[in-house]
Amino acid sequence: MTFAYFSKAQESSLEYNSNLGFWNTHFNEPLLSESYGFLDSQDKENILSALSSSNHVQIEIDNELRYQNKKGWSIAFGNHAAAFGSYSDDLVKIGLLGNSPFKGENLDLKPLALTAYHFSKLEIGYQWNKKLNTSISLIGGHQLAEFDVTKANFYTDEFTDFIEYDLALEGHFTDTTDLMNNLFALNGTGAALNIHYTDSIDNLRYDLIIKDFGMIRWNEKTTNTFIESQWKFEGVNIDDFIAFNDSILETYTDSIQDVLQKSSTESYNWRLPTTLAINVYQNTSSKIIDAYSFSLIHKTKFYTYPRFGTDVHKNFKKHTFSLGYYIGGFEKPGFQFAYNFKGKKTHFKIYSKQANSVFPSQNYGVHLGFGIKRVFSTPK
Repeated sequence: MTFAYFSKAQESSLEYNSNLGFWNTHFNEPLLSESYGFLDSQDKENILSALSSSNHVQIEIDNELRYQNKKGWSIAFGNHAAAFGSYSDDLVKIGLLGNSPFKGENLDLKPLALTAYHFSKLEIGYQWNKKLNTSISLIGGHQLAEFDVTKANFYTDEFTDFIEYDLALEGHFTDTTDLMNNLFALNGTGAALNIHYTDSIDNLRYDLIIKDFGMIRWNEKTTNTFIESQWKFEGVNIDDFIAFNDSILETYTDSIQDVLQKSSTESYNWRLPTTLAINVYQNTSSKIIDAYSFSLIHKTKFYTYPRFGTDVHKNFKKHTFSLGYYIGGFEKPGFQFAYNFKGKKTHFKIYSKQANSVFPSQNYGVHLGFGIKRVFSTPK
């Protein structure tokens, strides 16, 4: 469901696939509708009670145009953007309540990480036989914003005499000069390998997929930041309030700036988030369903646990409907669905990896994908 059509080498076709989604593991639909504007104490309590120690948010936007030739070769152009973020409940507590309620407590603000990227790729592939398809992607990197906090301890003295933190982080950011007018600026180049192997045993078909195994080398304008710092703030002593001026704060602001300015501008090698997937599809003799399938998907760099899904499929002449459930990955567990139409020359699909709209309390995002394929020639 989550991948483009797998075209047969014996046919020529042109297809377009698009995918847009937003997910999070904190705000369901009712809570989201209440969590903007002025927040009273009950609104804040509702938000905090929904948090876990590790919370995630994910955005993905994909568009691809692909041509498959009946002689086995293919060419595709795609544009891909995504963001994956993680944050702790303690961070949100400080943001909503301030630090006063946590005097004398050591707060661990991890996890705190964000990776956002945008790139385009030209993919050239070949169908070696009925089982194996491989391709090479040439990649143009547009933007990268990545930081990972490996240490973030925050402490407020129980008598509020001081606050202190212990921080360690690594960050990488491409040139953002005039970002909106240069959204497709070439800030990096790279390459990736893709492999799709399919086979069957009796009525069971399985697919093994490796997607985006490669890297991007971001150019010498990339900012690379490495911070490891401890800081203690005991307030500002003012002997004469009338003589107070900005210079009194210079010692404190300069020390913070010295920490934040520990960065360099140079090229950076960034490993792509590789997708590893196994799909298993089994036909049945049941009158209720025609087949069932299982999928196991892992995205390196982001998924702590692979995303596991199971679906049932029903065919009505040229139409196929699928309904399933998934757990794991970067999302809350939920339902997924797909609809496929397969005409003689035109194929169409629409699917969602977040089909919980009918259950607002279980709806943690929105997602919609669709594809259309036109077949030009098939073997006689």
